[in-house]
Amino acid sequence: MKKRAWMRRLIGKRLAAKLIVVNVLLITLALTIASIMGYKDFSQSMQRNVGKYQADVVQGLTANIDVYMNELNLLSATPYQSSEIMAYLEQRREGGQVLSYEEKQRVSGFMRKTMANGRVDVAGITLYSYRGPSYREMEDSPGRFITDYDDKEMFLLAAQSGKAYFRGPHPLHSYSGATYEVFSVVRRISSLESGGILGYFVIDVPLASLTQRIAGLSQQGSKLLWIVDQTGQDVYYSGSSASARNEGEASNYHGEGTLTIGKGVDADLLTYYTSPVTDWTVIQAVPLSVLLKDTMVMKNKTIGLGLFCLMLGAVVSVWISLRITRPLRLLSSSMKKVERGEFDAAIPVVSGDEVGHLSRTFNVMVSRLETLTYRLYETEIREKNAEIAALQSQINPHFLYNTLGSISLHAELQDNREVVQMTNHLSALLRYSMNGGNSEVRLQQELEHIQGYLEIQQIRFEDRLMYQLNVEPELLDARIVRLTLQPIVENSIIHGLEKGRGDVHIEVNGRKLGTSICIEITDNGPGMAREQLELQMSNMEEGIIPGSPGGHGLVNVHRRLVLRYGAGYGLQLESSPGEGMKVKVNLPSGATENKLPRGE
Repeated sequence: MKKRAWMRRLIGKRLAAKLIVVNVLLITLALTIASIMGYKDFSQSMQRNVGKYQADVVQGLTANIDVYMNELNLLSATPYQSSEIMAYLEQRREGGQVLSYEEKQRVSGFMRKTMANGRVDVAGITLYSYRGPSYREMEDSPGRFITDYDDKEMFLLAAQSGKAYFRGPHPLHSYSGATYEVFSVVRRISSLESGGILGYFVIDVPLASLTQRIAGLSQQGSKLLWIVDQTGQDVYYSGSSASARNEGEASNYHGEGTLTIGKGVDADLLTYYTSPVTDWTVIQAVPLSVLLKDTMVMKNKTIGLGLFCLMLGAVVSVWISLRITRPLRLLSSSMKKVERGEFDAAIPVVSGDEVGHLSRTFNVMVSRLETLTYRLYETEIREKNAEIAALQSQINPHFLYNTLGSISLHAELQDNREVVQMTNHLSALLRYSMNGGNSEVRLQQELEHIQGYLEIQQIRFEDRLMYQLNVEPELLDARIVRLTLQPIVENSIIHGLEKGRGDVHIEVNGRKLGTSICIEITDNGPGMAREQLELQMSNMEEGIIPGSPGGHGLVNVHRRLVLRYGAGYGLQLESSPGEGMKVKVNLPSGATENKLPRGE
């Protein structure tokens, strides 16, 4: 616990420790990602190449077996090479007709010659005839004519294939009483004239001769070598792979393909290929751990190289971090001296980078700090004097209000209503403008203020000025910055009456739009050209007070609203020459939640 707490304090306080930790983490992350991606790509590439190699091996094994099977395939076609045997099979026999001695000699001689001249080991051959007696020659007993054959199911399969049919392992019973495990090659013998089936030629081959050949061809390191015939019966099986040996799964391995079976260390790469000669499927499974030995070596090398690079990166990171933070530690020590009031602290500048610039700036700051401290003290004294003067100036408006009240009283005694109205409105305007206690007021107060201002201007300009105030009642309690609308209305009067011609109509409309409140002040004055409008809007956004007269009030109002409510609010201008001016005041609708008392 103490060690972890010490590490937290070190990382929390020391910039060098933070840099070291961050650099080591970044190096570790980069090396880890690069190593994983490199190993993954290499492993996938190896698996693809191994899969192709394994497929070639299985196809080569199948091709070697097919060489042996082609010998049997050619041997099964020998009846077509003997005209005497074909004539024998073509001859129709009536029931009970006995073969002549010459016919027996012809058939038996052909069978013995075929048995002796074959280049493969043969346990027995059978010539099955539809129109006469059949003949069987066995390796361990003399040949004989037979009247029936005990396994005719394979004849039907051979008749369907139209070529030599290779039957899987089955027992063969000899005349001597012995039993052999054999596989058979069955060929349909058809008439050369009519094409009809005359019989079948069967060659029985000891299974041991095939298994010995397969065992000699099988790949070392193979976990499984499995050969099945067309019906899924085992022809050869060697090894142990429970995943590939599942019952009923042999039918899935037909054609050619490669797949991975099992998971983790027990995963095997299984490849299968179906022979075009025998229609038997050769299945071979090899452990991936054997095939991907180079991948494991590559993995270990990658891990070792990554650890070495990580250690080297950590050492370099520590050296660089300490070198970078040394000037910062010196700066921190000097700042502590200044904090204690020692203004004679100075840092030697040894580099031109950001740290060196910071050191130079610190030296300049320290050299001026004492002067700035004195100026701050002097500024505080001046602020106190200004506050006293401001308090004193608050007495002056009372004299002005009393004077306006006296003027209004004398005008009322002389029955001059216009002077009374202007005096009362002016007094209200002055009170509203000079009351700085609240920066925000209700919208109703702001509307009453501009209404008083418009009343004064209407007395001044008589019938040349007309106005309308149309604001939804539910918006009257909305909050608005004081003196927002009056500068806009004043701007319309100045440009419409004092600088324009004819009458001016001002209309103030207020409504709620979604989550905002929009107040539109529209006039029918001379409007503004497009260039002037864009310049005015640019000044409003940047807070630039124009050098020439005009536009000051709009800039002031817009900046106050933006500073108060954010960049999404403020003023929007719409105008064109001769079409008047429309000013939209956008306020947040949430301002209606904080309501002022009615009597304010």
